[in-house]
Amino acid sequence: MVRSVRRCCLPAVLLWLCAAPVFGASWTQPTPEELKMTVDPAAPDAPAVYLLREEIVNEAVHYHRVYARIKILTEKGKEEYSDVEIPYEKGVDNVAAVEGRTIHADGTVVPFTGKPYQKELLKAGGVRIMAKVFSMPDVQVGSIVEYRYELQYGEYWYSPPRWLIQQPIYVHKAHYQFVPPAIELNELLDTDAFGVRKPVSRLLYLADLPQGTKMKEDLNGYELTVENIPPVPDEEYSPPMNSFSERVFFYYAPSMSGADYWNGMGKEWSKEVDRFAAPSDTIRQAVMQVTAPGDSDEVKLRKIYSAVMGLENTSFTREHSAAENRAEGLHVKTAGDIWAQKRGTDDEITWLFIAMARMAGMKADAMIVADRDENFLNTGYLNWDQLEAEIAIVTVGGKEKYFDPGERYCAFGQLHWRHAQVQGMRQTDKGPTLAVTPEGPYTENRVARLAELKMGADGALQGVIRIAMTGVEALRWRQRALVTDEATVKKEFEDEMQQRVPDGVVVKMNHFLNLTDPASQLMAVMDVSGSMGTATGKHVFVPGAFFEARVKPPFGEAKRQNPVDLHYPYVARDEVSLTLAAGLTMESLPTNAKVLLKNLALFQEVYGSKGSEYQQVRQMAMGTPLYKAEEYSQLRDFLQAASTQDQELLVLKRVPVAAATGAAGSGAQ
Repeated sequence: MVRSVRRCCLPAVLLWLCAAPVFGASWTQPTPEELKMTVDPAAPDAPAVYLLREEIVNEAVHYHRVYARIKILTEKGKEEYSDVEIPYEKGVDNVAAVEGRTIHADGTVVPFTGKPYQKELLKAGGVRIMAKVFSMPDVQVGSIVEYRYELQYGEYWYSPPRWLIQQPIYVHKAHYQFVPPAIELNELLDTDAFGVRKPVSRLLYLADLPQGTKMKEDLNGYELTVENIPPVPDEEYSPPMNSFSERVFFYYAPSMSGADYWNGMGKEWSKEVDRFAAPSDTIRQAVMQVTAPGDSDEVKLRKIYSAVMGLENTSFTREHSAAENRAEGLHVKTAGDIWAQKRGTDDEITWLFIAMARMAGMKADAMIVADRDENFLNTGYLNWDQLEAEIAIVTVGGKEKYFDPGERYCAFGQLHWRHAQVQGMRQTDKGPTLAVTPEGPYTENRVARLAELKMGADGALQGVIRIAMTGVEALRWRQRALVTDEATVKKEFEDEMQQRVPDGVVVKMNHFLNLTDPASQLMAVMDVSGSMGTATGKHVFVPGAFFEARVKPPFGEAKRQNPVDLHYPYVARDEVSLTLAAGLTMESLPTNAKVLLKNLALFQEVYGSKGSEYQQVRQMAMGTPLYKAEEYSQLRDFLQAASTQDQELLVLKRVPVAAATGAAGSGAQ
């Protein structure tokens, strides 16, 4: 289902060509209290607040009007709300009647006299989403910024509203109104995700309203007024708030129940997959080229996966235009075309993998899922666009395995975390059905950090760090290299590690190993220099946990509104050896610790010594990434306990060199 629908059998004449001015000359007069406000008691820490937000949508005459009054309270608010961005679809919408003014705290009014500029936000599938952008004049902390505009669209286009009741900042009052089309709905045609045009029969809406608030519905349409709306919760590791915030989404739907809608769309999608992945001589030759007759199904599938993973994935490089493809004599109709041209989008490469697995004699099904960092599927909202990513399910050795070949460099038999534990539509022998992808085991995602360090009597440090990664962390850096370059990724990796190690320590990236080989673990080698420890008299205090010395504990707030999504399960293991020069001995070691979170997570830290060598081993295993809001306090206590342990100190003592040599030679533990 697309954002706009068209009235059937009529030419697309653009209404804005003859549109008259839409706003009167008057603005809202600010009150003395609004002008002098420096802190809002309703939102004490807010950078800015909406005094009023209004959205009026009239489908009878084809316009969306927006009016906003925002009080700027801090420098951050000034930075974030001085610029206004108005998105629109090129060729369908027109932004008109842009007006604005800034009101200083002393009542001085500075009108907006500039001209918005245009920028492109998205270009895909023949659709261009643009934005008109303008800056409010002379905005200061304490100012009120006030603006309004109208989005006009063609006479025979219809675009029902999507109202985001909760905004990033506090809303004192908001008013929404929607006047539906002044025609019979069956005169409208909706083009679905597969290009099928269907008559509309119903106007529906998905609503998550503030408690005690009701939508007013009558013959004139829909109206909603809300007051004192808190901002969208800005809590770290929250699930996608698109799926949880207060909002109202209107949409036009065909004449079918929810179950019939998902079943019908599932069949259209499955038919398209099977058409694209149909057997062909090109696919047969491709399978023969990359596999051998004696290969087992497991070996065949690994070879096929490696082959399709080696193609150019234009979702990570760049999408080639239709004109470019025509100039090269390329066209995309089937999986064979993707193999022949050696490039395709993420979904096309997934379908190619399915086609080749089927040709090799294996049962291979497609599944389309929501991206967990964007939204969760709401089956009560009849909108196929909630499903965004194609994955593959192949039966090997009698067991189903899940694959994500459209995610460049994703390891064989694994899913990107965004596609794990999410609902979607999958193919089955009985037809497409809704299903949930599995959670991968924490052992898929490993990080092992090894530091071999030497410390001089003056605290000077030298050594090497070796880091091995599999699963999500390896995928993150490999995909980052696709959209930048290796030099940039090395610098970013170095900067990230620098934020972890103790003050005074300098880490320098040396090289990566296997940066483009998802079948192997990714290795990073870093050089260490600088100094470490705080000296007081005869003692030197050194962080006991080298890789966690400056890592702040997550979840500082004692209470939480939303569930927690840590993205993926993992196990991280640190091993540190620190050899002390003559003149330094270990006076006391941190105390060993072990913390459990039921059967969901384990933290363990062990310290030891061998002659002049200090040893630290730290392990953190998170068995699941998802926690309910009521489980937050237990999760927070667990992570806080681990962080507290990480701040334990190794106490060194300065001694005469002769004494230190003797102590080292004694083999004391």
